[in-house]
Amino acid sequence: MIIKTQRANICYCLTGIALLFNSSTAFATTLTLGAEYSSNYKIAQPVYSPEPEISADLHEQCFKSCCIAKFLVKADGKTSVVLVSSSGSPEVDDMALATLKRWKFKPATLDGKPVDSSRKIKIEFEVE
Repeated sequence: MIIKTQRANICYCLTGIALLFNSSTAFATTLTLGAEYSSNYKIAQPVYSPEPEISADLHEQCFKSCCIAKFLVKADGKTSVVLVSSSGSPEVDDMALATLKRWKFKPATLDGKPVDSSRKIKIEFEVE
């Protein structure tokens, strides 16, 4: 997922797909297991993905950085998120994590049934 905002050129990159905020595009991958069986898998999709609020202090600074977060999306839609790499700024990391904790996902499905899954997201910050 690549998402850019006008306020601070913030870009989110979810591994493997490209779509915009509030997009409801569904992506399907067919997994083939042998010649007689295949499954229909749909990745977890964000249904609510608010943008971070950039503080006035950060707007006064010009910086560019990124961090990587990992979402665990349960079959019931509950999520947890952790940062797996830092932006180098505790303030930026806290802002990113606080925003990502508010994201909501439609769970991944396998043959139409919700399943647990994980997603990595790269958050790029560029404040000019």
